[in-house]
Amino acid sequence: MFSRILIAFFIISLAGCASHNYGDDQYQLRMAAHGKDVMWVPTKVEMASQMLALAKVKQGDIVYDLGSGDGVIPIQAAKIYGVQSVGIEYNADLVGLSQRNAVREKVQNLVKFRQGDIFKEDFSSATVVTLFLGDSLNARLMPRLLKMKPGTRVVSNTFRMDSWIPDQEVRVNSNEVALLWIIPASIDGNWIFSGLPGMETVNINFLQKKQFFDGTISQIGKRQINFDDGRIRGNEIEFDFVLNSKKYVFRGTVKNSEITGLLNNDPKLAVTGRVAKGK
Repeated sequence: MFSRILIAFFIISLAGCASHNYGDDQYQLRMAAHGKDVMWVPTKVEMASQMLALAKVKQGDIVYDLGSGDGVIPIQAAKIYGVQSVGIEYNADLVGLSQRNAVREKVQNLVKFRQGDIFKEDFSSATVVTLFLGDSLNARLMPRLLKMKPGTRVVSNTFRMDSWIPDQEVRVNSNEVALLWIIPASIDGNWIFSGLPGMETVNINFLQKKQFFDGTISQIGKRQINFDDGRIRGNEIEFDFVLNSKKYVFRGTVKNSEITGLLNNDPKLAVTGRVAKGK
């Protein structure tokens, strides 16, 4: 797997990055410089800007770049959006270079770089996480990313995240694509809902698969109603079902152990759900 990552990085480097010198007079970078798990290949400024735009970075965001290299993504986040940014990089020479680059771009008050292992460092305060690591490293990070606050945006340069389907993809050029995932709220398990037409209280069991889910609506003495293709985008939830030959679309919000929303966007059809005991 490691060799596959290196091959992929070399392919990208040959696509037009190699002619650009990202170093300075204190540290002359070499293309494919060794890091802890991968060889370093620079993220182009254009790609960094596209990744941040895809994440819809806004005031108040905190951007963390895992494997920050020469610091281009955190620096661009600070320059374009004026947000706090942090780069985590294993190579101490790259950390020093990034800090000098931040000074040159006059964003050192907004950007921090620290030397460390991305699998050990804390980045839980991030609202945006950016990656240019490789398929296998993304897969290793995936369980940790899925535990982050719902609505956190994760953007990867080129590489995918195992079985986790991106919420959005944008092709930047013929060789690179930016991929976006939005951390979904956790709803897996049993919930008690009230407000469904003709039903005082029902049990809904959600079977969650990252940002997608299926469900079963159950009420004592009545036929179960199954539905699929539900979707969660951060804290926003949507699913539809058929009851008495009529289609209903539920759109709502997940907040901790409660789900609230409307059926068919009708204020008279307000629905509330709470986590069942023992979930």
